[in-house]
Parts: sequence; C-alpha cells; structure tokens
Amino acid sequence: MLMEVKNNLLYFFNALKVSIKSAMAYKVSFFIQALFMCFNNLFFLIVWKVILGNIPTQTDISFDGILYLWSISTMAFGIAYFFFGGINKINEYILNGTMDSFILQPKNLYLNVISSKCKFSACGDFVYGLVIAFIVTGCDIPKVLLMLLFSVIGSTFFISSEVILRSITVWLGDTNSLASRYTETLLITFSTYPENIFSTGIKVLLYTIVPVAYIDYLPIRLLTTHFSLPIFIGIIIVSTLYMLLSIYVFNKAMKNYESGNNMSMKD
Repeated sequence: MLMEVKNNLLYFFNALKVSIKSAMAYKVSFFIQALFMCFNNLFFLIVWKVILGNIPTQTDISFDGILYLWSISTMAFGIAYFFFGGINKINEYILNGTMDSFILQPKNLYLNVISSKCKFSACGDFVYGLVIAFIVTGCDIPKVLLMLLFSVIGSTFFISSEVILRSITVWLGDTNSLASRYTETLLITFSTYPENIFSTGIKVLLYTIVPVAYIDYLPIRLLTTHFSLPIFIGIIIVSTLYMLLSIYVFNKAMKNYESGNNMSMKD
C-alpha cells in the first residue's frame, strides 16, 4: 500500500516536472498568461473597492472579507488547474479515444488522467491569491499557511466537480458545456461573493450541490472569528466525500467506456 502511494507520488511529480519544462519552453507565453490572469483578478477587486466605497458603512460586507474570499478561491483554483489541468480534458479523452493510451499504462488511472495537463494561466491565479493573503493578514505567516491549507482543501472541490461532470460524458455525450457552466458560473462566481448577500434558499444550495461554503465561507469564518475544530474537521470530511464520489463516478465511467481506434500510446 505504502509502495503504491510512493509510486503514485513519484509519477505525479515527474508528470508535473515535464509539464513545467513544457511551459518553460515558451517562457514569454507562460508569463503573459499568468500576468494577464493576475490583472484580470485585480480588476474585479478594484470594482469591489468602488462598490463598497459607495454603500452604507453599516453593511456587514468589508473589503477585508472580499480579500479573504478572493485569496482563498483563486489559490484553490490555481492549485486545482495548474497541478491537475487534465480534469477539464476528461470528456475530450473519452470522446476521441485518447483515454485508451492512459488505460494501457500500469499507473493509477485517475491520477494519470487528472495530472496529464497543466493550465499555465492558473499559476497566475495562485500567485495572485498568495499575494492577497499576505496583504490581508499583514504578513501573518501562521495565518497565511492556514489559508494555503484551506486552498488545498478547496481545490479538491474544483477537481471533484470537473471529474464528475466530465466523466458522465460516457452516458450523456459531450458534457463540456455543462462542466464549464457549473465551474465558471456557479463555483467560481459564488466563491467570489460574500455569503451574507444571499437568501436562505441560495445558502442551502451553496452548502450542498454547489459546495462554495466549504471552499470559502467556513474557512473564512475560522480565520476571522474563532477557530473551531469541529468545523475544520467537517470541512475535511466533506471534501473527502466529494473526492471519493468523483473517484467512484470516474471508475464507473471507465467501466462503461468504449475503446476508440486510437492506437497511439502516451509517453
């Protein structure tokens, strides 16, 4: 068991190294993508600053709260898509028969597929979120490290959602549009808006089907009010359940996957 875990970790780091080397072959493109993503995120923070400067001061929404939201969510997104960019290629692999080349390899299929690509612009999201974390905490290292931990946990929700929604391509046909809309319109959008602007019905949705509460709202509550061990454990349990569900759906989909005529093998 331990040997299998070790081998999977070694494979993951080797795959990551290859992806980074590939990105560095086009350094200008890599840095432009990352920089553009930073500026894109900065624009939205400027908009929030303007909005908060023109609403009554009695509101429960603070700019520091917005900074926490953007920091954790952008770092979580960056971790998910930079390290595991293959998650948004699963439906493509299924449809064009590329999945055959992964199945033929004696490696963990789930890890092999999700780590097969890097989304280089996501590096910009992570760096941006990390800079904001230092700013909003006043360079409080323990708190920044805790925010990084919450971002790692939050990244599992992005990964799990993509894997589930793209794996069901096996049964429903191409689900690229469905997965993109869910991630971009629901997960990303809701994770950058404060919880207290939503009605009770929407909040129920954000604690269940669209698990934004576990990416942002509960972690921020632990960071800015008081740390609650039961809530922290609850976040870990929910993230683990989502990840296990994604593994189950992926494996179930692979059992129903029909091999294509792509005879090439992945290096």
